[in-house]
Amino acid sequence: MSKGNALLRQIIRNNMKVIISSMICAVIAAVAQALLPMQIQRLGDHLQQNIGGDIRMDMVMPYLRSAIGLLVFFAAFYIAQNLLVAKASGYIGSNLRVKLNDKLNRIPVSVADKYMVGDIQSRFMKDVDTICTSILNTFAPAPANIIKLVLLLVVMFMTNPYMTLAVIVAEFAGLVILAIVVQKTGPHLKSQMESLGNLTAYTEESISGHMVIKAFHCEEDIKNEFGKRNKKVGYDSKKAQFLQGLLQPLLSFNSNLSYVVVVVTAAAIFSVKPGTLTIGGMTAFILYAPMIAEPMNSMIQFVSALQQALVSADRVAEILDAPELKKDEVEKDGAEKGSFAKERLLGDVEFEHVTFGYDPNQIVLHDLSAKVKAGQKVAIVGPTGAGKSTFVNLLMRFYEPQGGRITVDGVPVTELGYERLHDNIAMVLQDTWTFEGSIRDNIVYSTKGVTEDKLNSIVEDCGLSYYVGTLPDGLDTVISERSDISAGQKQLLTIARALAKDAPVLILDEATSNVDTRSELLIQRAIDRLTKDRTSFVIAHRLSTIQNADCIFVMKDGDVVEMGSHEELLEKKGLYSDLYHSQFEPVE
Repeated sequence: MSKGNALLRQIIRNNMKVIISSMICAVIAAVAQALLPMQIQRLGDHLQQNIGGDIRMDMVMPYLRSAIGLLVFFAAFYIAQNLLVAKASGYIGSNLRVKLNDKLNRIPVSVADKYMVGDIQSRFMKDVDTICTSILNTFAPAPANIIKLVLLLVVMFMTNPYMTLAVIVAEFAGLVILAIVVQKTGPHLKSQMESLGNLTAYTEESISGHMVIKAFHCEEDIKNEFGKRNKKVGYDSKKAQFLQGLLQPLLSFNSNLSYVVVVVTAAAIFSVKPGTLTIGGMTAFILYAPMIAEPMNSMIQFVSALQQALVSADRVAEILDAPELKKDEVEKDGAEKGSFAKERLLGDVEFEHVTFGYDPNQIVLHDLSAKVKAGQKVAIVGPTGAGKSTFVNLLMRFYEPQGGRITVDGVPVTELGYERLHDNIAMVLQDTWTFEGSIRDNIVYSTKGVTEDKLNSIVEDCGLSYYVGTLPDGLDTVISERSDISAGQKQLLTIARALAKDAPVLILDEATSNVDTRSELLIQRAIDRLTKDRTSFVIAHRLSTIQNADCIFVMKDGDVVEMGSHEELLEKKGLYSDLYHSQFEPVE
C-alpha cells in the first residue's frame, strides 16, 4: 500500500461520520430521483387512457402530488449532502494543513533542507485542495450511485426488459471508452503536479531574490529558466488536461447515446409489437436514460478523481512521513520528573572526534575535537567553507554527526533532549528572520517573563533606541516584509531576541555582518556583558570583533588547525596571523 493510499484511508476513517451522513442523504436523494419516473409513467398512462374522454383532476392530482413530493425530497437531501460535503471539505483541508505545519516543526533541519520552499507551498495548498474535493465529491456519492443504479435497473426491467437491455449495451460501450481514457490520464497527472511544484518553487525563489536579479541584470536568464519550467508545466498539463477534457464530452456523448437508443428501440417495439409499450413507459425511459448514465459516469469520474487524490496524497504523505526529531528517553523521563527538563545547563561543551558531511560522501568535518569550559567566550574563524557554521549547527543538533559525539556538561546532546538543549542556547544567524508583528513581539518571541525595564535595556544595548524612537507606536509598531526596515535593523532585532532569551549558551553566527560601525560597537559592548559567565561561540570574519575572546578556534578544511588567544595565535605566525594581517595591513 502506498503512503498516499494509507493517508486517504486515514482521512476517510477520521471523517467517517460526515461521510456516512453524506452517503445517507445521497442515497435518499437517489431513491427519490429513481422513483420519480414511475410517477411520471403512471401519470402518462392515465392521460393516454383518457385521451378524448373525461380527464378528472382528482384522479391526476395523486400522481402530481407524488411527483412533486419526490422532487422536494430529492432537492432537500441533495442540498443536505452538498452542505455536509462543503463543511467536511473545509475541515479536512484545515486539519491537513495543521498537520503539515506541525510536521514541519518536528522534522530536523537536515530533512527540511531537502525540499524547496515553493514545492512545500504547493503541497500545502494545491495538493490539499485536490485531496479534499476528490474525496468528498466522489467517495460520498459512490454508494448512493451504486444503489441508484441497481434500483433503476430493477424498475427499468419491470417496465420493459428489451429497452433496458438496449440502454445497458449502449452505456457499456461508452464506459469502455471512458475507462481507457481514465487509465491513460493517471501518469500525466502525476507529472503535472511535480512540474507545477517545481515551477512554484522557482517562482518563490525569483520573487524573494528580485533585488539581486535586478542588481545583476539577470532578468533574461530568469525569464529563460522560468520559460523552460513553465513550458514543462504546460506540456504536462496539456496532456493531462486534454485527456481529462475528453471525459466531459464522452460523458455527454454517453448520455445522448442513451436517448438515441431509447427512441430507436421504442420505434422498433412499436412497429414489431404494437401495444406492448405505452406512451407513459416511453416517457419514463426517456427520463431513465440520463439517470442511468449518471451513476455509471460517476463511477468513471470517481476513478479519475481517485487518481488525482492519490497523486496529491503521495506528495502530502511524503512530508507527513518524513523522519522526525527523536523524542529521547531522557527527555521523556525528565518530563515525568518535572524538574530535569527545566534544569539550567552550565555550558561545558566538548566535541570528541566528530566527523560530519551534509553528503556522507563529502565530509566537511574530519575527526574534529575541541573543548570549551563553561563561561568561556570562544571565537571561530577561518576561510569560507572551513566548517564554522557546521560546528554550531551540530551543537544545536540541526544535523547529526556521522561519527564521534558532542557533549554538554558531560552529557551527550543526543541524551539531553531537543527542548532542553534549545532552551539553554540562544542563537543569532547570519540570515535574519523577522515575522509580521510588533517590535516587542519580535524581540520577546517565545521568551516568558521579560519585564518592560529589561526590554528597554535590551533595546538600548543593541542600539535600537533611535530606530524605535522614530516609530509611531514605539515597541508596539507592527512590522512586516512591506515595512521600511533595513537588513541591519532586522539583524539588530534578532540580536535583541537572543539577549532577551538570557540563555547560558550563546551562538552568534556573523551577527554583526549587516550593521554599521557605531552599531557594531554598541552590540559588541552588549555582547561583552552578555557573554560574561556564559559559554559563547562567536563566528566572525571581522577579526577586530573577537580579539578579546578567551579562546579562538582557527578552522580550515573541517579541522581546528590552531587554538589559543589572540596574542598567542599572532605569535605562532600561522593561519590566524595571515588572516589578521590580511585585514589590517594594506596590500602593496
